[in-house]
Amino acid sequence: MKKSIILLGSIVLIIGLAFGLLSHHKPATSPTPQQSAKTTTPQRKASHPLTVAELNQNSQLRETCIIYFAVKHTKLQRWQELSDFQVGWQVERYLKHNPDKYLVWPDMNITSAEKNLEPNWFKLTTDGNVTYDSMIVHSFRQDQTATTTLAKITRQLNQDHKMATVRHLSHNLSQLTHKTK
Repeated sequence: MKKSIILLGSIVLIIGLAFGLLSHHKPATSPTPQQSAKTTTPQRKASHPLTVAELNQNSQLRETCIIYFAVKHTKLQRWQELSDFQVGWQVERYLKHNPDKYLVWPDMNITSAEKNLEPNWFKLTTDGNVTYDSMIVHSFRQDQTATTTLAKITRQLNQDHKMATVRHLSHNLSQLTHKTK
């Protein structure tokens, strides 16, 4: 009987040790937790604000901002003809006017043969005043006009967070200059 109690005690002890070891040992099939790498959501590249000084140094960007503002923030209906930003614009600058007059054609690659209808145009003074003009098609009414300043344009585009947009769109603008003789 003593032998059976010792045998029974040994079995209980072995089972207890085995159970204890198993409860502290993680099975090889369960994945070990790994430290997760910090995941960051891609953030938009911050674009520095537009300034009047920057526009005065970069005529292509300045003209793009003027056109973009007219399409998005004026009520001049014909300026909507210029809203296909992917094809861009061709701007013809006439220096003989005071202030200079800028004709704006849709499509940066427009040909002379395609220039049938009077385009939209704007004048830009040396102190940054912009006057938009738009002929009303098939009408004998006076042209539609709107006025603003480069300061207001930059402020609005910065507020709309369109700085990167207009900088990118400036590559979709071709410029022609007609000088006085």
